[in-house]
Amino acid sequence: MSDQTLVPARRSARRGVRIGPVGLAVRPWPVVATLLGLAVLVVLVVFSTVTGTLDLPLDRVWAALTGAGTRIEELVVLDRRFGRAMVAVLIGFALGCSGGLTQSITRNPIASPDILGVSAGAAATATFILTIPGAVGDATSASAVLVPAALLGGLVTTVLILALGWRGGFSCLRLILVGIAVNALAASLTTWLLTRASLDSAAVASRWLVGSLDGVRYDDLAWLLPVVLVGLAASLVLSRDVAALRLGWDIAGSLGTPPGRTEGLALAVAVVLAATTTALAGPIGFVAFVAPQAAMRLFRTAGPPPLAGGLVGAVLLLAADMVAQRLPVPLPVGVVTAVVGAPCLLYLVIRNTRRASV
Repeated sequence: MSDQTLVPARRSARRGVRIGPVGLAVRPWPVVATLLGLAVLVVLVVFSTVTGTLDLPLDRVWAALTGAGTRIEELVVLDRRFGRAMVAVLIGFALGCSGGLTQSITRNPIASPDILGVSAGAAATATFILTIPGAVGDATSASAVLVPAALLGGLVTTVLILALGWRGGFSCLRLILVGIAVNALAASLTTWLLTRASLDSAAVASRWLVGSLDGVRYDDLAWLLPVVLVGLAASLVLSRDVAALRLGWDIAGSLGTPPGRTEGLALAVAVVLAATTTALAGPIGFVAFVAPQAAMRLFRTAGPPPLAGGLVGAVLLLAADMVAQRLPVPLPVGVVTAVVGAPCLLYLVIRNTRRASV
């Protein structure tokens, strides 16, 4: 009798979707959290589009979005508001997804592209381009030059970190320590480049290095959207294998996951996402670190989820940029994210230190 009562109970606890022979298990809370996150994101985008320093009625905002507004209205609404909001969403998603992938393959909550030095390497290469007189022309050609340069810098930095961290295998702690050292070297190189540059070039590079969305334009979506879509698709394909890697190489291999190939692909996707965002908006710190950790707690997952981290990163960066624009003295968004992220980093470091000492 007990066996007969147990079987229906187990079956009723399983919730899923079945389409023909294909079945998919669905956990209710992540679905609810995803819908809530998307709803918050839509509300923030709408609020960012209809509000600003220039007071425009809702009908004029709608006219600008549909192409029936004046040139000034379309410039303000499309480029300065809606375009900036969408760029913030895509950059936040890319950073959150990149951080989730990095933290999953290293199995360390402190690991992220900005802490490991990937973003610093991309920033150093982009700073080198920015400080060359005439290398970057108008705003239209800036992205076409900076994005490939930042990608190259991020890839070179990643190869250097992996080469220095290899000792018959990879240790998570060793990779983080090597990444912090490379981060410091890249930051020193950036400072040296600024001292050698002209005053105008150094001023432009310094504003860019803070991490700001002031220079982004609606046209930058042409660079960001394909990269984010590729990152989204790759994260979906790698989601199962990345989750298995959190259990360690041996267990992941026994589950049918190729650990080396999965780590290489996930790291490559993370580097491309982080380097592209660095090229367009500068090194915006702590989003890639905070978003996956927040998503892990909000979505109640066993590890930092890349896709949920991307959603949280999009909400976080857009909200931070809205706050930065509406302060009495407008600030670069990188300052706001640092104010939020630095205490979170200290909290995780202290918590992990206490766990290690127990």
